Amino acid sequence: MTASPHRSSDGGSLPPWTPERLPTLPGGGWASVPGTAVGVAAGDIKGNGADRDDVVILVAPGSAAGLTTTNAAAAAPCLWTRAWLPGKAHAVVVNSGNANAATGSRGAADVEAMAARTAAALGCPLDRVLVCSTGVIGVPLPMDRLLPAIDRACALHGDGAAAARAIMTTDTRPKEVAVAVEVAGHRLHVGGMAKGSGMIHPGMATMLGFITTDAVIDPQPLQDLLTDAVDRSFHAITVDGDQSTNDTVIVQATGRGPDCSPGTPGHDALRRALDQVCCDLAVMIAADGEGAHHLVTCVVRGLSDDRAARRAARAVVGSNLVKAAVHGHDPNWGRIVSALGQARVPGLDRLDLDLCRVPVMRHGQALSFDEARVSAAMEAPEVLIQARLPGEGLGVAWGCDLSADYVRINADYRS
Repeated sequence: MTASPHRSSDGGSLPPWTPERLPTLPGGGWASVPGTAVGVAAGDIKGNGADRDDVVILVAPGSAAGLTTTNAAAAAPCLWTRAWLPGKAHAVVVNSGNANAATGSRGAADVEAMAARTAAALGCPLDRVLVCSTGVIGVPLPMDRLLPAIDRACALHGDGAAAARAIMTTDTRPKEVAVAVEVAGHRLHVGGMAKGSGMIHPGMATMLGFITTDAVIDPQPLQDLLTDAVDRSFHAITVDGDQSTNDTVIVQATGRGPDCSPGTPGHDALRRALDQVCCDLAVMIAADGEGAHHLVTCVVRGLSDDRAARRAARAVVGSNLVKAAVHGHDPNWGRIVSALGQARVPGLDRLDLDLCRVPVMRHGQALSFDEARVSAAMEAPEVLIQARLPGEGLGVAWGCDLSADYVRINADYRS
């Protein structure tokens, strides 16, 4: 299935609050930003003998900010990374195939060993290395294979595309995007990559997101921009309602580009670019949900504010009944109303509801409509749900359908 994150409409994958899309860089990603370097290596982290890269080094010295999962069972790498952010960072070391979660004191020691090995190889302080892991929970890291792989990756002979593939687990495709915009005669770049397909219900946000920019900006203002961008993007997606132990989003700023400090024209440009990159990556994750055939986009206009509208939209795309109806191309709009009601959304007696741009409810009353026409429209790669209620809020959320393939993938996840 192919998502459509570049369409501007009342809904679709481009957030309605975006004034216009910034130009994307063809084939761009995390490494499109000046001042970055990438290394990848194969460490056989899962221990199944697979010949694939699964260790990544992302070098982008400068300011850094991040958000990690709010799950009470947060993995050891999340605890390490959140301790240093916002702040200065030199590199991020990432492994796929093992989450290093629910691993106790050994897991914490292994994270520090990963950071120390990376710092020694790159010649930077230990506290300038952030750590991320993704994969199976409850299994100790194979340090005898991981540490030598870190050494090889620190040669920095990789590229962004290879890194985007190396962090994948059940993903069916890599997720990358980069944008560029002119600021006071200088070119500002923001690039990113992400992984995530299942265990997606971010709350910070299994998903990992890595973003870089050449902006000149201090860590705390960068953190503020990232927090806002994540609320409108990664926090607005869901695949299965399960929050990961390892969700992390990190942004690094190399300082090779224009000044984007608060109060400068560059600050607004960076906000727009960061919002767009985060949104595009989030939509790619939702569209690549495990076993998914359809991206589901829900736009809610109304309610008290944008946050309330976004929460309502997420309740719709997170409903298993709505997701199953989308998979079956069944225009059962009653499930949408039920999801809004379960989320305690007020004013449903005045709800206007459209499914695939066909009006199915006005002022809380059902309308006659051509069900066969809507069912046929629901066969498209993206299914759009639009709800209007009293109020000035505006929110968008993205999810996917629920198929038998999701059950199959997760029933066999460790085999």
